[in-house]
Amino acid sequence: MTDRERWDGWLGPKQWIPIVGVLSLAMIALAVLLVLNIGDDDGGTAPRNTTAGRVPSHEHADFLVVIRGQKFDFNKPEFLSDPEGKELSQNVHLHLPRTTVVHVHTTLTTWDEFFSSLGFKLDDPSFPGVPEDKTCMTLPDKTKLCNTATEKWKFVANGVQVDGMSNVHIGDLDRVLFSYGPETFDQVMKDQWPQVSDQACIPSEVCRERIPANEPPETCSGRGICSR
Repeated sequence: MTDRERWDGWLGPKQWIPIVGVLSLAMIALAVLLVLNIGDDDGGTAPRNTTAGRVPSHEHADFLVVIRGQKFDFNKPEFLSDPEGKELSQNVHLHLPRTTVVHVHTTLTTWDEFFSSLGFKLDDPSFPGVPEDKTCMTLPDKTKLCNTATEKWKFVANGVQVDGMSNVHIGDLDRVLFSYGPETFDQVMKDQWPQVSDQACIPSEVCRERIPANEPPETCSGRGICSR
């Protein structure tokens, strides 16, 4: 072996520059994968909304979940936040006296974030890559309701049928129906849509004339930023 062929354990620029390049590309690819997988754990019910730029707000929306013709009852302690203590989410929650009205306290809050705070998980086509036949809601008791040949999810937002709602921002005075069962869309619009409440305007204080005379004041009412 000649002196030129002998390797003394050191790498010259021709050797280490390509190695550094390959390692850099590998690190970039790993970072991208980590970012894409944040919040993508199917084992929990953490909200998947990671949108930046959120600021305090105060808005309200009416909603109704109907499963096989039966209204899901959210007037239970495990679903309600208590202004005196327990608060399931600082961004979005339910509280008495109107358990069909969602209170939103942060901009860009999605229905996914709301449902996740209560122990639900809703996957629908509002999320990129989720096809209609993979639409499912998992209830807090782990019951999983998915689209089948005979039963499907129907979503209605402000009187209009939409493909999905989970990844949609909750808007002030929205009215949204989440319906699962064998009913057709026409049946849902005839029988279930009229049952969606229209009381969000009361805590938003745009229909004060509808507030019952003897009702205690809302813990947090009005629009904009809530001052408790």
